[in-house]
Amino acid sequence: MIFENISVERIILHEVFKRKDDKLLVPPRYGGHMISLPQEALDDFSGRVIEALGNNSKSMEMTISNTNVGSVPHIATDLIKARDDKFITLSQTIADELAKTQISRTLPGGIVVVFSGQIGSPSRKYLGIIKAETQSGFLREVSRSGMDAAYLKDLFLTPAAKLYKIGVFVAPPSGISEFPNGWQAFVFDSHMSSAKRDGAAQYFYEAFLGCVIPKNSSFLTKEFFEHTKEFVKGLSIPREERADLLTGLYTYLKVDQTPTISVSSFAKTYLPANTVDDFSHYMKQKKFPSGTVQKDTSDLKGVLRLRKMVFSNSIKFTAPPEAFKDMVTVETINGEGSDGSPQEWTRITIRDHIREDQ
Repeated sequence: MIFENISVERIILHEVFKRKDDKLLVPPRYGGHMISLPQEALDDFSGRVIEALGNNSKSMEMTISNTNVGSVPHIATDLIKARDDKFITLSQTIADELAKTQISRTLPGGIVVVFSGQIGSPSRKYLGIIKAETQSGFLREVSRSGMDAAYLKDLFLTPAAKLYKIGVFVAPPSGISEFPNGWQAFVFDSHMSSAKRDGAAQYFYEAFLGCVIPKNSSFLTKEFFEHTKEFVKGLSIPREERADLLTGLYTYLKVDQTPTISVSSFAKTYLPANTVDDFSHYMKQKKFPSGTVQKDTSDLKGVLRLRKMVFSNSIKFTAPPEAFKDMVTVETINGEGSDGSPQEWTRITIRDHIREDQ
């Protein structure tokens, strides 16, 4: 993995601030010099970066989308090759860009750490940016008279800190390739999860870092599932038919062994004929590819594990999708409430006997 071998050669700190009630930009506070850390602190710092970016559930490689002069990716290319004095002044523009993109008053301020060095084997130059929120804490102090504690404010990047984001731009091995060819961008966000990649703060990775989530096969498979589920739930059809279609969706993605998915193949196999064109138009509006996509359910493993139906009074019925397909029948029947009023009831038939009563 690229982040297993990283050296930190230059670090500078700046600070951005939360916007006030008037929503006007508050100018950042700039660090006037690069900071010098003892080796133990450098090792700890690089270890935090490796731990964060090596976390597959909360970090991912992004696609660089903004390559304009003045964009953060373009500034990163200049910072990587800048002399120390230029590094100090040019890094201030990183803080400026972050302050500009933090438009909402709900976005907190924080410390901006701009750092560079070498990474990977063979080594490649990189530029890293961290936005870390500050917190308070206590420092243990030991003296001859016993133990005491000092209260410290504005701590950041402590082991317990979860509220931070990291962006790293890595130059090509040769360092010659025309930007952005050969460049890589990685983002860590503590709010990201493997099941919800778009949980990452869009203002940070897109508006600020100039990156977008790549449309890889796992991302597209998850989009197909979410869009199709939304479409089926919006159909004006009997409830049992809707349940059958949702079971078909689970079957198509988990049980069906075909290595690819497509709008047309799902529609022809599982949807009523009179909804096929509507589904195609709906997915086109969602900008989902009209052709074949490689099936990759790695971002849906938890979701596809069980098919679930929820009723009132906390009643739930769950089963693996393959069991729903082969052993379960769901029907809507006419029932009657305690006051004699007509109600819709659900009859679930399981083609098996009770094997264990828990």
